[in-house]
Amino acid sequence: MKRYVEKTEEETTNVLSDWVGVALSDGSKCVILCIGKKYHIICNVLSDRHNDVCGGRKFDGDSPKDTIDKWKKDNCCLADICITDIYCFESYKELMQWFTADSITD
Repeated sequence: MKRYVEKTEEETTNVLSDWVGVALSDGSKCVILCIGKKYHIICNVLSDRHNDVCGGRKFDGDSPKDTIDKWKKDNCCLADICITDIYCFESYKELMQWFTADSITD
């Protein structure tokens, strides 16, 4: 097993991939995953060491873009917690390594 190291140069894109992570203004890392037939934002809750669905059905989308658009349309949807950054990953594995980087300890 190799430890994941973040890339030293930031890359940008204007096309969302299938594997999308978002950072929220409260410091949470989130992933957009398809569960059932809708896409949900799943957030890590570091203080309670669990994951939680953010926003409820109101913010579930038909695609990662639709889900993000619903959050942005409502501007700040959860007690003034907003999406601050959007990250696209090349694989599910890379997305999960980013998502769990601060929450899994040996």
